[in-house]
Amino acid sequence: MGRFDGRGAIITGGALGIGGGCARRIAAEGARVLIVDINEEAADGNVKGIRDAGGVAEFMVGDVAQESVAAEMVETAISSFGRLDLLVQNAYGGGADSAGSAVEIKPESWHRGMDLLVGALYLGAKFGVPAMEESGVDPNFEETPWEGGGRRHGVPPAQNVGRIVNMSSVHGILNAPRSMIYEAGKAAVIGLTRQMAVDFGPLGITVNAIAPGHIVTERGESMWDEVGNDAGFRLFELHYPVRRTGIPEDIANAVAFLCSNEASFITGQVLAVDGGMTIQLQENIVMDTKNYIAANPDLRTHFDNTEGDTSRW
Repeated sequence: MGRFDGRGAIITGGALGIGGGCARRIAAEGARVLIVDINEEAADGNVKGIRDAGGVAEFMVGDVAQESVAAEMVETAISSFGRLDLLVQNAYGGGADSAGSAVEIKPESWHRGMDLLVGALYLGAKFGVPAMEESGVDPNFEETPWEGGGRRHGVPPAQNVGRIVNMSSVHGILNAPRSMIYEAGKAAVIGLTRQMAVDFGPLGITVNAIAPGHIVTERGESMWDEVGNDAGFRLFELHYPVRRTGIPEDIANAVAFLCSNEASFITGQVLAVDGGMTIQLQENIVMDTKNYIAANPDLRTHFDNTEGDTSRW
C-alpha cells in the first residue's frame, strides 16, 4: 500500500517544475491527483506520465486566483475522486511587470501579484476545507486507543482529516532588492499558513508551508542553457552548505512528508528546503564568492541578461 492510497489531492501549478514534481510524487504513493494549471499542454503531459507509471491523475485548466476556478477545482476533485484530503498550493507565474520597488511597480501589477501569491491560497482553503471536512478521516487511518501520552480523557480530537501545504520561498524569509511583489507575497504566505493552522487544527486539518531555495526546474534549465555556463552554475552551488542546488524532487519529498499521517503533530510551520542557504552568515559567502569570481572571470549565470546593470548596487 502507498501511504496516500484512497486519498484525493489537488496540486495547483502542477504541470511543471515544483508542482509537477509534487504531483508525480503524491500520485506515486497512491493518491488520486487533480492538477490545476494554466498550461494545458504541460498539464496533459504530466498526467499522461503519471498514468503511464500506474498512477491516477486528471487535469483542469484554470487560473486559481479566480474564485470560480477555485470552487470548480474542488468540485472536480470531489466528483472525480469522491473525496478531498490533500491540497498543495503552488501556482504562481510572475511577469516582467512584477519586478521593482514600491515606487516602481504599478498598482495593477501589485494587485494581480497578490491575488495569485496570496489570494489564491485563501480561495483554495475557502473551498477546500469544507470539502475535507465532508470527506472525513483518511480512509486508511487506524485510530489508536485514546490513552497514555499524558492525562488524555474525553472525546479524542479529529486527526488526519486533511493536509494543506502552501508554497512560500526563501524569499519569504530573506529579501532581494526590487522584488516587492514576490517578497511581500511569499512572506504573506507564511502568515496566512500560520493563521490557517490555528483555525483548522481543531478540524483535524494541518497547514504548513515550504520555503524552497534555488530549484532548477524545466524553465530554470532552459534559462541556464540560454544564458549561464558551468562556472556560473558552480557559483550558485557554492552558496549552499550541501554544495548543490535543488531539484523539484527535493521539494516533493518534503511535501509528501507533510501530507502524510506521520506529520499529524506538525502544523503552522515553515520548512526551508534550501540546502542550508538561509542559515549562513553573509560575510563568508561574499568573500568566497569574490574569490571564486576572481578565479573564474568568464562565468555566466541565468541572471546575466542585462549587461552593465548596476541598479542593485
